[in-house]
Amino acid sequence: MSTYADELLEGSIDLHAHIFPQLFVDEPGRVLDHEWTKSARDCGMRGFAMKSHLWPTMAQARILNSVYPGVTAFGSIVLNSNIGVLSPFAAVSAVSLGAHIIWMPTYSSAHDIKSGGYNTRIAATYKQKIPGEGIVAFREGEKILPEIDAILEIARDADVIVATGHFSPEESVILARRAKKIGVKKFVFTHALTPFIDASDAQMLEVADLGYIIEFAWAPVMPLAHGLAPSRIFEAIRKIGPERCILSSDAQMDWNPKPPEMMRMFIASMMRLGLDAEEIVPMVQRNPARLVGLEG
Repeated sequence: MSTYADELLEGSIDLHAHIFPQLFVDEPGRVLDHEWTKSARDCGMRGFAMKSHLWPTMAQARILNSVYPGVTAFGSIVLNSNIGVLSPFAAVSAVSLGAHIIWMPTYSSAHDIKSGGYNTRIAATYKQKIPGEGIVAFREGEKILPEIDAILEIARDADVIVATGHFSPEESVILARRAKKIGVKKFVFTHALTPFIDASDAQMLEVADLGYIIEFAWAPVMPLAHGLAPSRIFEAIRKIGPERCILSSDAQMDWNPKPPEMMRMFIASMMRLGLDAEEIVPMVQRNPARLVGLEG
């Protein structure tokens, strides 16, 4: 049976979809990359951005795009320890290879380590702690690190997305201010309500008021993730405005539905809470399309 949520899923773009394997070869995943792609195409989705905490995904995206016409996979890079952390060279090489998103550190960020975020899975998998105390966005008050400035300039010149990763809300706001000053056009506050990020309404509104996008993800809602209340996302969207938000799956692990189904659940849940189609469309279609250069 097809519902109105299925209809709104058609033409959507998920800008936060994890690839498999994520951490180890035999890791249980709900879908492999080619299954994700076929499933997205079968649902009428327009595309999805492939994210890995460990490895750039541009090569996988290029292969999938040649094999599965009709849906677009977008590659990305996350600036974590295993690829040199805040490396301008990693950023410039990634965009040269077709990356559409540059994520700031996730498991390597000082905030992730302090708050018990994704680094706990990394440490458990590889039986060792993340090196050092983690990466911060700024030192000496609010002075952004020079390598971040260089990365922001690379993103600006290549017209690709900068996403805040697992920086703290305070770091993310300061990063957004700096990105605006440098002239970055495409900036996303990554899953701002995920409990180990837990941005305030004021922080999200400040980033949105700079002309940037607030991302809400569905994976944190799932029972074996964080159990985030969907109503909290709904309330935030109402305050920020759907024209300044995107919805994504953050899909991973085999206890979750397939990623397109997670997106459909997200759409249906927001509608059940009170959003209408005119509010959903910008968040799953127009805003993601603009961010990856697929307007129209």
